[in-house]
Amino acid sequence: MVNSEDVTLTNWLRSQIEAEPYWFHRMELPGGLVTPGWSDPKVDKLPYFGLPDDMSGLRVLDIGHAEGFFSFEAERRGAAEVVALDRSPDHARKFNICRTALGSRVRSQIASVYDISPERFGTFDLVMFFGVLYHLRHPLLALERIQAVCSGTLLMQTAICADTSDTPMAEFHPHGIESGPADNRVCDTTCVWFPSPACCIGMLDHLGFKEPERISTDAPVGGVFRAKAATQTKGQPPVPEKNMWL
Repeated sequence: MVNSEDVTLTNWLRSQIEAEPYWFHRMELPGGLVTPGWSDPKVDKLPYFGLPDDMSGLRVLDIGHAEGFFSFEAERRGAAEVVALDRSPDHARKFNICRTALGSRVRSQIASVYDISPERFGTFDLVMFFGVLYHLRHPLLALERIQAVCSGTLLMQTAICADTSDTPMAEFHPHGIESGPADNRVCDTTCVWFPSPACCIGMLDHLGFKEPERISTDAPVGGVFRAKAATQTKGQPPVPEKNMWL
């Protein structure tokens, strides 16, 4: 017997998905719903980004969550807590549509990578920093903020330049680059910094991360890197009276 409440919810979710003019990620949701994104993270990203199969008990930070694919995947893999941040209200709204469909406990918080500190957000066993670095005016400052809250492992994905030498360098695109789906390319003026793999590893090393390395060199989207906190400790939530986001 079909549950009328489930049908009502599915119809409402479908209407919310269809009302959004733009989706980045294609996400499969319960009830046969699929978000009409042009990037399929389940195929193009998840196999390459280094997420542990078992994330039981981990405190996880997802920076630049977009529609929430990796936040929800971390939860699905057993993470004890996922803190999801994005500076875009549009992303947060679509995140909440998917969150409702999945019945997730993860909540979106509007914040920039520059807002991150141990006092506000605590520390994390795993930090996911995917698809953000090359959009930033101050990439080294962003990594400095991340270093302060990462007490375990950092996974980072970014667009990179074509240089494969051992010399750290980066391309700067003052007017952005062409981006988007193949049939609707547009100029994305936020795509400015394209570091080389050596530059990514050098920045992580400079900030005190240990064992920085490039992983998944065959990833179809950019470069994927992993590094460890200098001192490995269990991630901890912030002290409540110091956390302005609660």
